[in-house]
Amino acid sequence: MKTMSDADLLDALRTADPAGTIALTAADAAAATRRARPSRLPRRRWGIWATALTAVVVVGVPVAAVATGFAARTGWFGSPNPGDDRGSSVSTESDDTEWLDLGADDLPEVVASLYPEWLPLAPGVTRDTLTTRVTDVMAQTDGLAQETLVRKTYELEAYRDWIGAWITAHDNGDATGQATAATVLDDAADWPATVDTDGGGVADGIRAFARRIATGDADAAQALAQIENAPGWDGIDRSELATEILREALGAQE
Repeated sequence: MKTMSDADLLDALRTADPAGTIALTAADAAAATRRARPSRLPRRRWGIWATALTAVVVVGVPVAAVATGFAARTGWFGSPNPGDDRGSSVSTESDDTEWLDLGADDLPEVVASLYPEWLPLAPGVTRDTLTTRVTDVMAQTDGLAQETLVRKTYELEAYRDWIGAWITAHDNGDATGQATAATVLDDAADWPATVDTDGGGVADGIRAFARRIATGDADAAQALAQIENAPGWDGIDRSELATEILREALGAQE
């Protein structure tokens, strides 16, 4: 197996330092990384959670650094800045969790180890099925990402499930199911990774949709399902309604 020295890995990570703006490697390095791994499924869209995800970006590094196919845990924490050395871990202002190699063979085990035990699961969803989906999402991207992105993805996937659960309950006339789902959709604004990565407006957007859904607004639920790529969307474009709700949420911040 071809290994990379600590110094070379540090240099690679510095090149793609996420502490400032999002930085990616050159196109040829990214292409080489993709060729070194099996083809991936198309990346999913992000909805009102997109702002939070800017704080938990995936960075691309040269193929020798990421396409080892060995261990997902890199032993690196935070953001490596000039002056760092292997003997110390460096934290960003917002995230000091470990960097993971998303192309490593043991990624499924690492993702499973980060499962949030407290996370409420929608009817019909199990820990194993959710973990498998999160692993698939993470494996779609070549590069390195911090543990926070895994936790955030667990929360986002569960959130999508609860959107679908509300729609199903509404369609079936299940008032209790609607009430349970509406409560979870509101509580999602306070989920740990969501709070930690909220770059502004995410929690307010979640609550704005939750308020409407709690009143039985099926169109708001469908608009949310559309922008979040959640189950239960009926295929009708309600993007204008989604924009209206989000603008109201942002206006409430002012």
